[in-house]
Amino acid sequence: MATAKISSSKSTSRAINYAEQRAEEKSGLNCDVDYAKSSFKATRELYGKIGGNEGHVVIQSFKPGEVTPEQCNQLGLELAEKIAPNHQVAIYTHEDTAHVHNHIVINSVDLETGKKFNNDKKALRDIRKANDEVCKSHDLSIPEKTSELRYTQAEQALIIKGEISWKDSIRKAIDQSHATSFEELGKDLEEHGINIERITDKTITYRHIDEDRKVRGSKLGEHYDKGGLEIEFTRQNKKQREHEVERKPDENSKSPTSQQEWDKFATDTHKLRRDRELAEAKRLADEKARRDREERERERAETQRVIKKSRGFDLEL
Repeated sequence: MATAKISSSKSTSRAINYAEQRAEEKSGLNCDVDYAKSSFKATRELYGKIGGNEGHVVIQSFKPGEVTPEQCNQLGLELAEKIAPNHQVAIYTHEDTAHVHNHIVINSVDLETGKKFNNDKKALRDIRKANDEVCKSHDLSIPEKTSELRYTQAEQALIIKGEISWKDSIRKAIDQSHATSFEELGKDLEEHGINIERITDKTITYRHIDEDRKVRGSKLGEHYDKGGLEIEFTRQNKKQREHEVERKPDENSKSPTSQQEWDKFATDTHKLRRDRELAEAKRLADEKARRDREERERERAETQRVIKKSRGFDLEL
């Protein structure tokens, strides 16, 4: 399974030195990876962000034997695109453990706004969510989200006995549904003897008809509350749209993770990387041209000031 975690760094140079030493593959987002340290520093100085954390490091790790170092690096670049599209990022792939993994070093400063990357609990959730999306798009395994289920002690006792609680019946009925709206979900649940009792701005309540008992979705787990369902509806809608435009003459012709698909992914990634490098080079060139113009203006102004002062001195004589 693919996992991701993030930590802050007081020195991106040290983080890059460590990651680069054992790297099997490397790539850059919005920078030339071979000059990442100097590019990171120049951007921070440009925006005056020279204190505090200089950057952040994401460790993206994959299940043994699931991807090659090259594929791992490509997936790291795709994750960087999702979590820090306007930051300079250097991706280094290591194969020194059983799990092939990436060290993704993110420069703290946003190239467009000059604001710093905010590393908090929400950022970690967003990174893990983005990592899951990247893995799912390539048919790779993701961690089981046991936290999405909430069992009471009574339910746990039934599980030990091999029995199913009425709450678990609701969970299973929801899991079987492919609804894209609350209306569709309600119809699916009715077939299992379950009603949607109430929906508010933030909550949803279910009723198990045979047991004549009701429970709020948040008590069943994150996946079954109102917010979790809305996320699933969005995913199902997207899945249906993609299925409608999909052109597959033969369902068994090839797997989404075939070598041909990986080659195409690598080609697209290389093009994206090249476009980003050209854009970054243009931005740096424009910035240098701006500084040169300002320097020439200052020199011209200083020259005019000296001339005026000299003329005034001549008049006094």
